[in-house]
Parts: sequence; C-alpha cells; structure tokens
Amino acid sequence: MATHRIRELSKEKYTVYLHKANEFFIAMKNAEEEESWNAACLCAIHCTISTIDAITTFHLGLRSTGQGHEETTHLIKKTNLESSDEKAKQYTDIIRLKTKVEYDAEEPTEKEARRGIAQTERIYKWAKAHLPG
Repeated sequence: MATHRIRELSKEKYTVYLHKANEFFIAMKNAEEEESWNAACLCAIHCTISTIDAITTFHLGLRSTGQGHEETTHLIKKTNLESSDEKAKQYTDIIRLKTKVEYDAEEPTEKEARRGIAQTERIYKWAKAHLPG
C-alpha cells in the first residue's frame, strides 16, 4: 500500500517546478517531432508532474511526495480552480501511461503517445493560465 505524504513549501517555489515543466515541454515537442515515442511520453509524464507541482505549490503551498499519485489528484481538486476535476482525470491518465513506458516490457504506440502529449498540452496550458507570468 502506498504511503501518501504531503510537503508544505513556500508558494514562491512554484517557479522551480514551472521551470522544470517548461524544459520537459520543449523536450516533449522535440521528441514528438522526431517520432521518438518513448522519449515523448517520458517528457510528457514529467512535464505533467512538474506542472501540477507548480499549480499545487502556488495555490496551496503543498505538493505530494508520496509514491502513489492519488494524493496529487486530491490536491489538484483541492485548488478549486476551473476544470480542476477534469485536469485530475487527465493527470491520472498520464500517470497510467507512466507505468507502461517506465516499467512494462512494452512501448507506447504512436496513438498512445500522441494522446499523452495532447493531454499534457492541455494541462500545461491550463496551469500557465492559472499561474503568474
């Protein structure tokens, strides 16, 4: 059973997570262009995680540090931002892709990769609209 942990941190630290998200976003788009689906998926996954960490840090002063990702979905919803329930579902879908890409003896299909990239882009744009600068 996964242990859920939440860490309090200064809201200003969101910029660290947003910077990471920006780098992963660029790398994801580059990998997509090259049709490197494993790399694109991993960058999408890490972009999403960093993006959500930026959102929860800025809006709640909290981020999940547990092994599971269920607590993160709870934090997304707790922000009470417009579309937060939808973004929590998209986050969960992307985390499911993480298991396949990082741990299973399978590779993502182009269709799966493109779906993950599209979900990441939606989360990323949503977050940017709810964060300063």
